[in-house]
Amino acid sequence: MRNAFCVIIEKCRTFVGKTQLSMKPQNPFPTLEYISPVYFCDREAELVQLIDSIDNQRNITIISPRRLGKTALIRHCFHQLKNRKDLSLHYFDIYATRNLHEFINLLSSSLIGYFESKPEKMLAQLVKMLGQFRPKLSFDELSGAPAVELSLQSDSEKEQSLAAIFNYLSKQKQRVVIAIDEFQQITNYPEQNVEALLRSHIQSNPNVTMIFSGSNRRMLVSLFSEYARPFYQSSGFLFLDKIDPELYKVFIASHFKKAGRKIAEEALGFILDWAQGHTYFVQEICNRLYASGLAAIGIPEVKQVTFQILEERAPLYHVFQNMLTASQYALLKAIAHETSIEKHTASSFLTRHKLGAASTVARSLEALETKDLILFENNSYSLSDIFLMRWLQRQ
Repeated sequence: MRNAFCVIIEKCRTFVGKTQLSMKPQNPFPTLEYISPVYFCDREAELVQLIDSIDNQRNITIISPRRLGKTALIRHCFHQLKNRKDLSLHYFDIYATRNLHEFINLLSSSLIGYFESKPEKMLAQLVKMLGQFRPKLSFDELSGAPAVELSLQSDSEKEQSLAAIFNYLSKQKQRVVIAIDEFQQITNYPEQNVEALLRSHIQSNPNVTMIFSGSNRRMLVSLFSEYARPFYQSSGFLFLDKIDPELYKVFIASHFKKAGRKIAEEALGFILDWAQGHTYFVQEICNRLYASGLAAIGIPEVKQVTFQILEERAPLYHVFQNMLTASQYALLKAIAHETSIEKHTASSFLTRHKLGAASTVARSLEALETKDLILFENNSYSLSDIFLMRWLQRQ
């Protein structure tokens, strides 16, 4: 019996060993989420500013176009601070929330899962803190993360539950750092007093430091800089720009070199130019090049990868032609072919692309901004999706 047991153990060890040997090395160009500092490029000055704000209990707002690295920067910052016993760090993305009720459920899920390690303790704390709102505790089948659902019927109950949560935070021994991604979403909630309500709780709780982040520059700036708004001058700003191209080249080349492979200098220049230095799109291209296993990479190999990316996305991009009005689609193509424009009503631009009246173009521009298809940065309009821009340029 013992011999048979030993044989089974040995087979298990052999299987695990073979599995480990067959596992591919980590692709150093993640596109979905933050992995570790090893695969994080630069942002050193931004990291210093973020940690300084946390240490000195100043709220800060990170603003940049989508997929330029806001979330990765926050995750990177939290990774650096994870061993600090005086801090508890929380991140949640409210982009998918539609109202204050969903915001509160998400906030309580994030917090209760951190402070209470055991399910029975979580439930006891929930009942103590939010018992009057009939809390339901569940756990995600895949991640095991707790999810809290409160039964909130009236605005009064929403306000009371939020007050209870912040009261709970004020009693924690650790300083609480809460990062809320896509914070501009609160302006779309149907409730009228969300900004004032959140501001009052944050302002009156010295134990909580906030990191707000989002991609809608105009909305976020107005939230914190307009005198009549509750969040007026309650936060500093960190405007995230593109990574320095020379630093990015060194970062990319070093990871290929570690794998015993080489990427040509001109190929690096082509990638950064074609993707306009935008983090997500650079990462996507490099991720695929690394996955190809090629020992030497030049411009032809990069072009092949970009061609494959656009071909894969073609069915999705064709949908825009039916989803948009004719004038909106024409304007989208025109901006793509120009790469960026400063004056969308300039007669030369309108004539060159046969866009019609300036008033029609202005309405189309507003609609495209609302749909997050174009963005306004550095006094010019451009497409938010570089791959879509390159695909339209090919048409």
